[in-house]
Amino acid sequence: MHSKITAQLLAHLIEQERQLLEPEVRSDSNALGALLDDEFYEISANGLVFNKHHVLTRLPKEKVPQFYNQQFTGRMLHEHIVQLSYRAAYRSTARSEFHFSMRMSLWRFKNNRWQLYYHQGTPCPAFSLKLDD
Repeated sequence: MHSKITAQLLAHLIEQERQLLEPEVRSDSNALGALLDDEFYEISANGLVFNKHHVLTRLPKEKVPQFYNQQFTGRMLHEHIVQLSYRAAYRSTARSEFHFSMRMSLWRFKNNRWQLYYHQGTPCPAFSLKLDD
C-alpha cells in the first residue's frame, strides 16, 4: 500500500495543473512542453484524443477560455504516480454559458520533476462555483 499524498505535494500539483490554464503558459509551447510528459495523452470532454504533439501545436493558437476549478483531491497510486481529481467550469467568453466537467489527471515523477501524463474531462451537471477557491 502506498502512502497518502502530502499536503505539500498536493499543493504543488494543483499549482502545476492551474499553470496549464494560464494564458502565458498555454501560448508558450516551451512552457507547455515542460509540464507535459513525453507520453502524455488526453481524452477531451467530447471524446477526442490528443497527445503531446497535438497539444503543443493546438493550444498556443487557441483563444484562452475562462477556467474555474475547485474541490481538488489527490491520491498516490504509486510512489511516482499521483491522481488529481477536481471539478471544472469554463466558458469561451464572459457572456457565454458555462460548461461543467469532472476532471482527472495523472501526474508522473520522472527525471526529477512531476509532469502531466494523462488528463480526462467528463461533462457533468452544473454545480455551484466558488470563485475564490
